[in-house]
Amino acid sequence: MKKAIILILIVSWIVNSSFIGKEELAYPTKKINRELRRLWKDESVDIDKFNQNVYVIANSNDTLGYLYLGRVNSCRQGGCAVNSLEENLAFEFFDYFMITDSDLRVKKVKIYNYQATHGHEVMSSGWLRQFKMYDGKQSLVYGKDIEAISGATISAKALNEDLKYTLNHLEIILSNKKTSLSKF
Repeated sequence: MKKAIILILIVSWIVNSSFIGKEELAYPTKKINRELRRLWKDESVDIDKFNQNVYVIANSNDTLGYLYLGRVNSCRQGGCAVNSLEENLAFEFFDYFMITDSDLRVKKVKIYNYQATHGHEVMSSGWLRQFKMYDGKQSLVYGKDIEAISGATISAKALNEDLKYTLNHLEIILSNKKTSLSKF
């Protein structure tokens, strides 16, 4: 009886531990290296961490592009119609990486960790290909500029918005970094 109670307490502590879910996004090394080889076939590239989720892709002479690791919240567990103020439920999410050229135009988007229960169609490389050369300066309208996906509306819209936000944010961060470096 005591062993059962202790076991229940241990399991409860693990489930409710503040350490769970606080880790940094996983870096999918094999998938990223495969894409870098495809994009820069004859180049020897290095990846250097710029900040928490942004990496600089460079060869010995130039910056070739940037790598961004992101997490997109797509829906709340329990359904998309669940009122977030009434329920304290976690979001369903997916992790992706985006590779850009040095001018912050998308070269590749790949979803590598899809935890949502619906909308897996958003992982299709054919569907993700439509973001190629997108620079975040113009709005992409879901269903017009971006192909609508039945059953993946929330995930597709969320990724669309996250890419635009991220590209614009990266441009600000990188221009501020260049400005601060040029002062010295």
